[in-house]
Amino acid sequence: MAPANFPVVDRPDSELVLVTPLYVGTADVQHTVADAVVAEWAATSRPEGLLTQTCYVSTEGENVWTYEQWTGLEAYRDSGRMYRQPAALSGLGRNGTDIERCAPIAFKRYRSNVFDTVGTPTRIVAPMFDVDGRGAQRTIIDRLLDGPLTEATPGLLSAHFHYSLDGSRVLNYAEFTEDQPHLDFLASPIAQATTKLTEDTPGVRGIGGKRYLLHGSVGVPPTAS
Repeated sequence: MAPANFPVVDRPDSELVLVTPLYVGTADVQHTVADAVVAEWAATSRPEGLLTQTCYVSTEGENVWTYEQWTGLEAYRDSGRMYRQPAALSGLGRNGTDIERCAPIAFKRYRSNVFDTVGTPTRIVAPMFDVDGRGAQRTIIDRLLDGPLTEATPGLLSAHFHYSLDGSRVLNYAEFTEDQPHLDFLASPIAQATTKLTEDTPGVRGIGGKRYLLHGSVGVPPTAS
């Protein structure tokens, strides 16, 4: 079960996820940028349909990654929200250059395997796949979750697979208890099997993913069922 400040990824009222990657270069800049992003969220009124906004920092100190949950694409469109660069990010890059945040990628969660409902996540890993269309998206997710990822190594709590609305990407939002369980997973036969299956699936190319720590979040908890 996710703690209060982690998003509940498989909440049933979320039909759209916006993921925004951001390369910042150094750990000092990383935390300044993450602080600015969370402060911007807290100071901005929440439109109808925006459920949660969560900001993560990569463990190697070079990236900020955000994950937004919406009730659906229609709510996002109706909100009139446009990409805006926070003023606080100006001049924070190397040599005083501005940090440029990418436009968000729109995803929908497709399937999840939850391996441990008791353990507490302290970091996530977000591997991405480059894919050729919606058929390949669902094929690789189904093959992984019905194959190697039917079981987990200790410390892997869940694997939540999303497909991008444009048919070009698959995202696995995987929750871990600590760094070492992720390293153990990478060395396991399960990880080797997932790599081979990905390589053997036409129209699918693994991109890899970084390990992230939670930095801050705002939002609305899911309604208890």
